[in-house]
Amino acid sequence: MTPLNVFVTEGNVEIYLSKLYTTYEPGARQGLLRLISEEEGRMGARREHLENAERRAAKGKQLLVRQRLVVAQLPEECRCASEDTRLLETMEKAQALLEEHLELLKERFDRARL
Repeated sequence: MTPLNVFVTEGNVEIYLSKLYTTYEPGARQGLLRLISEEEGRMGARREHLENAERRAAKGKQLLVRQRLVVAQLPEECRCASEDTRLLETMEKAQALLEEHLELLKERFDRARL
């Protein structure tokens, strides 16, 4: 992967994540999760990818903590129908995807070093 490809792929993931955390339409969220997964699939065993994946996973954990607090403060009867709750569900899916991808990149990076 060329440096330009690394830049474009990493940039795309950042853009898609940013949009994901501000998109409320379920179909659009699913599409963004798919795009993130596709871009992550293009990544190789480069240190930049691994470092950025670690950073994204850490940031995602912080965002999840905040969103869980927002949902916890909602009245019980409002939680199920809340956009905040649906956003939390999407963020949890995104975080699982980010962490899964991070583990894959760690494996690739370790194999490449051998």
